[in-house]
Amino acid sequence: MELSKTREIFEKVDRKIKENPREYTELGAVYKFILDGPDGGTWVIDLRKDTVGVRESDEEANCTFEAQDIHFIELFNGSLPPENAFITGKLKLSGDVLLAVKFGELLKR
Repeated sequence: MELSKTREIFEKVDRKIKENPREYTELGAVYKFILDGPDGGTWVIDLRKDTVGVRESDEEANCTFEAQDIHFIELFNGSLPPENAFITGKLKLSGDVLLAVKFGELLKR
């Protein structure tokens, strides 16, 4: 089933993290997603032990991703490979690049 809305994607990520928080909190990092477009918004995926979860927020993060909402949805649905998104400028990254790579590996689980 394809996810069509950014909110649905973040809700799914939140459920997955909370089902097994120890698997995710080992990174101890905060990731921010700034999404433009009609289904956009600013979201945080917090992988710190005491505050783990996903929320709409514009707080400080270790790693920030910026994209159009449609490209974000394509990334999570698997129709846009992350490497292609970076190379073509559809996904911009600021902050800790190593944490971004580790985050990508976590999402594949």
